Amino acid sequence: MHSNPAAQVRAEFIGLVKASIKGSFGIDLREEELSPTLSTPKNEIADLSTSICFRLAKEFKKSPREIAQRVASEARPTKLILTISELNGYVNATFDRVAYSRLVMDAVNSEKERYGASEIGKQEKVIVEFPSVNPNKPWHVGHVRNAVLGNAISNILSFNSYLVEREDYIDDLGLQMAESLWGLKNLDAKPDKKYDQWLGEQYVEVNKRLAAQPDLKHEMDLMLKSLEDLNSEESRMVREMAQRCMLAQRETASAYQIYHDVMIWESDILRAKLLEKALELATRKGVMEKASDETKYKGSLIVKMGRLARYDKEFAGNEEEAKIIVRSNGAATYIAKDFAFHLWKFGIIEAGFRYQKFIEKQQNSKSLYTTSSSGEERNFGNVKKAVNIIDASQKYEQQVMRAMFALVGHEEAAKNLIHLAYGRVTVAGTGLSTRKGTWMGDGKNYTGDDLLREVKDAAYKIVSQSEKITDKSSFEMIANAVALSAIKFEFLKFAPETEITFSWEKALNFEGDSGPSCLYTYARATRVLEKGEYKNRSPDPKAISRGEDFEIIKHIGEFPSLVEKVGEEYRPNLITDYVIMLSSLFGKFYEKMPIINGGDAKETRLQITSCVRQTMGNALRLLGIEPIERM
Repeated sequence: MHSNPAAQVRAEFIGLVKASIKGSFGIDLREEELSPTLSTPKNEIADLSTSICFRLAKEFKKSPREIAQRVASEARPTKLILTISELNGYVNATFDRVAYSRLVMDAVNSEKERYGASEIGKQEKVIVEFPSVNPNKPWHVGHVRNAVLGNAISNILSFNSYLVEREDYIDDLGLQMAESLWGLKNLDAKPDKKYDQWLGEQYVEVNKRLAAQPDLKHEMDLMLKSLEDLNSEESRMVREMAQRCMLAQRETASAYQIYHDVMIWESDILRAKLLEKALELATRKGVMEKASDETKYKGSLIVKMGRLARYDKEFAGNEEEAKIIVRSNGAATYIAKDFAFHLWKFGIIEAGFRYQKFIEKQQNSKSLYTTSSSGEERNFGNVKKAVNIIDASQKYEQQVMRAMFALVGHEEAAKNLIHLAYGRVTVAGTGLSTRKGTWMGDGKNYTGDDLLREVKDAAYKIVSQSEKITDKSSFEMIANAVALSAIKFEFLKFAPETEITFSWEKALNFEGDSGPSCLYTYARATRVLEKGEYKNRSPDPKAISRGEDFEIIKHIGEFPSLVEKVGEEYRPNLITDYVIMLSSLFGKFYEKMPIINGGDAKETRLQITSCVRQTMGNALRLLGIEPIERM
C-alpha cells in the first residue's frame, strides 16, 4: 500500500467536519459532497479549507459565517489537524506541522523511487498507442511531441499500477507507401544518409513529380492495388523498405530514450482478416448496412447517424445522413480499419498474430517485438483500456469508433477507449506536411534528429563553460541529459490539446520554467546533501517552522494525489507545473533558511532537501527525463 499524506489529512478533515455538522445540525453528509468543497487557502491563515457552509446556509436560512462558527466550535482536533477555525464563512484547518511533516518525510524515505505511486490501476492491462509514424519518413518535431506525450502517459499509468503495453502501429499499405515504392523503383537515387531521412526526401520528390505530371497518379494507383496482394513482389519490397525505415526511426526513438513493446503492422492485420471479422460483427449487430442505390452513398457500407446518436448525442442533427465505413469500390476507410484494430485490442475478435523480435535488446533492456507472417504467439492485446495518442483532427473519427463499439454491445470498452487528442505543432504558422516537405528547413530540418542535435550542441557549449563541472569526460552525458530535458519539458508543459508553434529560439532556451532548471534543482539538492554529509537518519521535524520549510513539506505531500489525478486525466502538464513550483519553493527555502549552517535545524533541513531531491527525481522520470547528479 502506497502512502498519500495529502489524502490522509484531507480524510481526517472531512471526517471531523462531517461529525461536527451531524452533531450540530443532524445532517449526515457524504464524503462525495464534502470533497469538492475543499481548497487550499492562498493566504497563510490555514492549510486546508471547506466552503460547505455556503451550501448549508441556503438550507438553514442562516449566514455561512454563523454555520461555520458553530461547525468550527464543535470540531475536535485529530492526529494531523491541530486547530479548526472560521473565517468569512469558511471552516479552516491548521495542520499539526510536526505530525504532518513526520508523515510526509517517513513516506518519502520509506518508499523512495516509489513515492507517489498508487494502486488505482489495479494491475489492469492498458495499451498506449504512439506515435504511429508512417514508415517512409523521419520523425519531425510534431511526431516528437506525440512520442514524448505517449512515453510520459505510459510512465504515469505504470506508476499508477496499470500493466502498460507500449504499442506502435505501422501503416505499410497506404497510398504513401505506394508512392515511396514508386520512387524507390523509378528515381535514380541511392541511400546516402540515415535511411528514414533519405526516404522522406524521396517521398517529397515523388510528390513534386506527381504535381508536375498528373498522369503518374495512374501508376501510383496500380502500385497501391498490388500492395493489397500480400504475396506480390511489390508487397515484399514495401515490407523490406518499411522495416529498414523503422530501424532508422527506432534509432531516433532510442536517442530520445523512448521504447516500445510491440509494433503492429497493417499488412499483418490484413493477413489476419481482422477487417472482415469486424465488418461481419457490425453488420450482424445491425450497426452497419449497405447503402440504398437511391442515395449518394450507393454501394457503400454505412452507419446511419441516427444509430450513432443513440450513443452520442453529438451526432444528432448532423448534416450528413450516414458515415461511410467501406467505400463503394471496396476500399476501407480509416474508421473501418481502426474499428477492426481496436476490437482486437480489447480481445473482442481474435487475430492469431505471430511475433518475432525486431530488436533483440533495446537500451531499456527489453526486446521490441513485431507482428510477422511467422514466429511465436505472445500475449499482446486483450486489454481493459486503450489510450490513443492521436492529433485533435481525428476527434470525429474516434467518436464514431467509440459509438460503434457501444452499438455492437461493448459499451464498457467504448468508455475505456481513450482518445488523447493533442494539438498540432506548426512552424511559423505552417503545418508540418511530410508530403509537401514543410519539415525540410534551410540548413537544418525540423526532424527529431536535427532537433536533438541542435539542442545538444547548445547545451554542450554551456556545460563546457561551467566552472562547477570539473570532470570533462562527463560533458557529453550532461549535455545530452540537458538537451532531452529541455525538449521533453517544452512539449509536455502545455496542455495536450494546445497547438504549439515551434521555433529554434524556444527550443534552445534553457532559462525560466524549463527542464534544465528542474534538473538543476535536483543537482543542487544533491550537492547540498553531499556537503552536509547527510546520513538519512530518522526524521525529527520538531525544528520545522511554519515558513518555507513547511510549504515544501505540504507540496511534497501533494505529489501522490497529483499522480493519481494525472493518471485519470492524462495531463502530464500538471506534473511540469508541479516540478516548477517545487523548484521555486526549494529556491526560496535554500535562500532564506540556512541548511548546512542551520545549527540545530541542520539535520531536519537536510531531510527536507533529501525529500525534495527524491520527489523531483520521481516526477522527472514520469516525464521521461532522467535526473543527473551534476550540472
